[in-house]
Amino acid sequence: MALNISAWSIRNPLPPVAALREQALARRPDLQAEADRIRAEESALGLAHKDFYPDFEPFFMYDRFMGNMPANKDLAPMLGVRLNLPVYQARRCAAVAEAEARIAQRRAALARLVDQVSFQVQEAYAQVQQSERTVRLYEETILPAAQRNVQSAQTAYVTAKIPFLSLIEAERSLVELRDRYYEAVADYFRRRATLERAAGLASL
Repeated sequence: MALNISAWSIRNPLPPVAALREQALARRPDLQAEADRIRAEESALGLAHKDFYPDFEPFFMYDRFMGNMPANKDLAPMLGVRLNLPVYQARRCAAVAEAEARIAQRRAALARLVDQVSFQVQEAYAQVQQSERTVRLYEETILPAAQRNVQSAQTAYVTAKIPFLSLIEAERSLVELRDRYYEAVADYFRRRATLERAAGLASL
């Protein structure tokens, strides 16, 4: 019984692991979300710094000039600017320090997440490579040897050199090895899917 080994062959070679790490850092939604939080905190810090600037508020009104105009005179238009000086700076300094602390905390969280993502990609990559080696070992060595063993057993049985049970045992061994091969292939694709998720990709 011939076995079409190439039907389950590993089709697409893996990209370099460094390229996958770069893809993960650029595409992972959790990393992008953490970077967005940092940008939001930096905007909050910018607003906290603006509280130190004087606050100008222009105004236009009708009034008696400096309160010296007689009561029977018409009101005069007045244009002016209200100026609010940031005299009390303790509260503003505390707001800036709090915003800076939040940014530092977010950046530390992003650095930890980057390390975690890089480790996930590296680990998943190593597992895919291990599965690929196992599949190729079955394809190139184990299954061809088992198939040759069955063919030899068939020839030996026809020539009455071995009993029928020996032929059955050789065929049973081939079936068991083929099942293990299919399990190895399935495990390869499961691990490859894990690598794809870790790298933030749809497919490799």
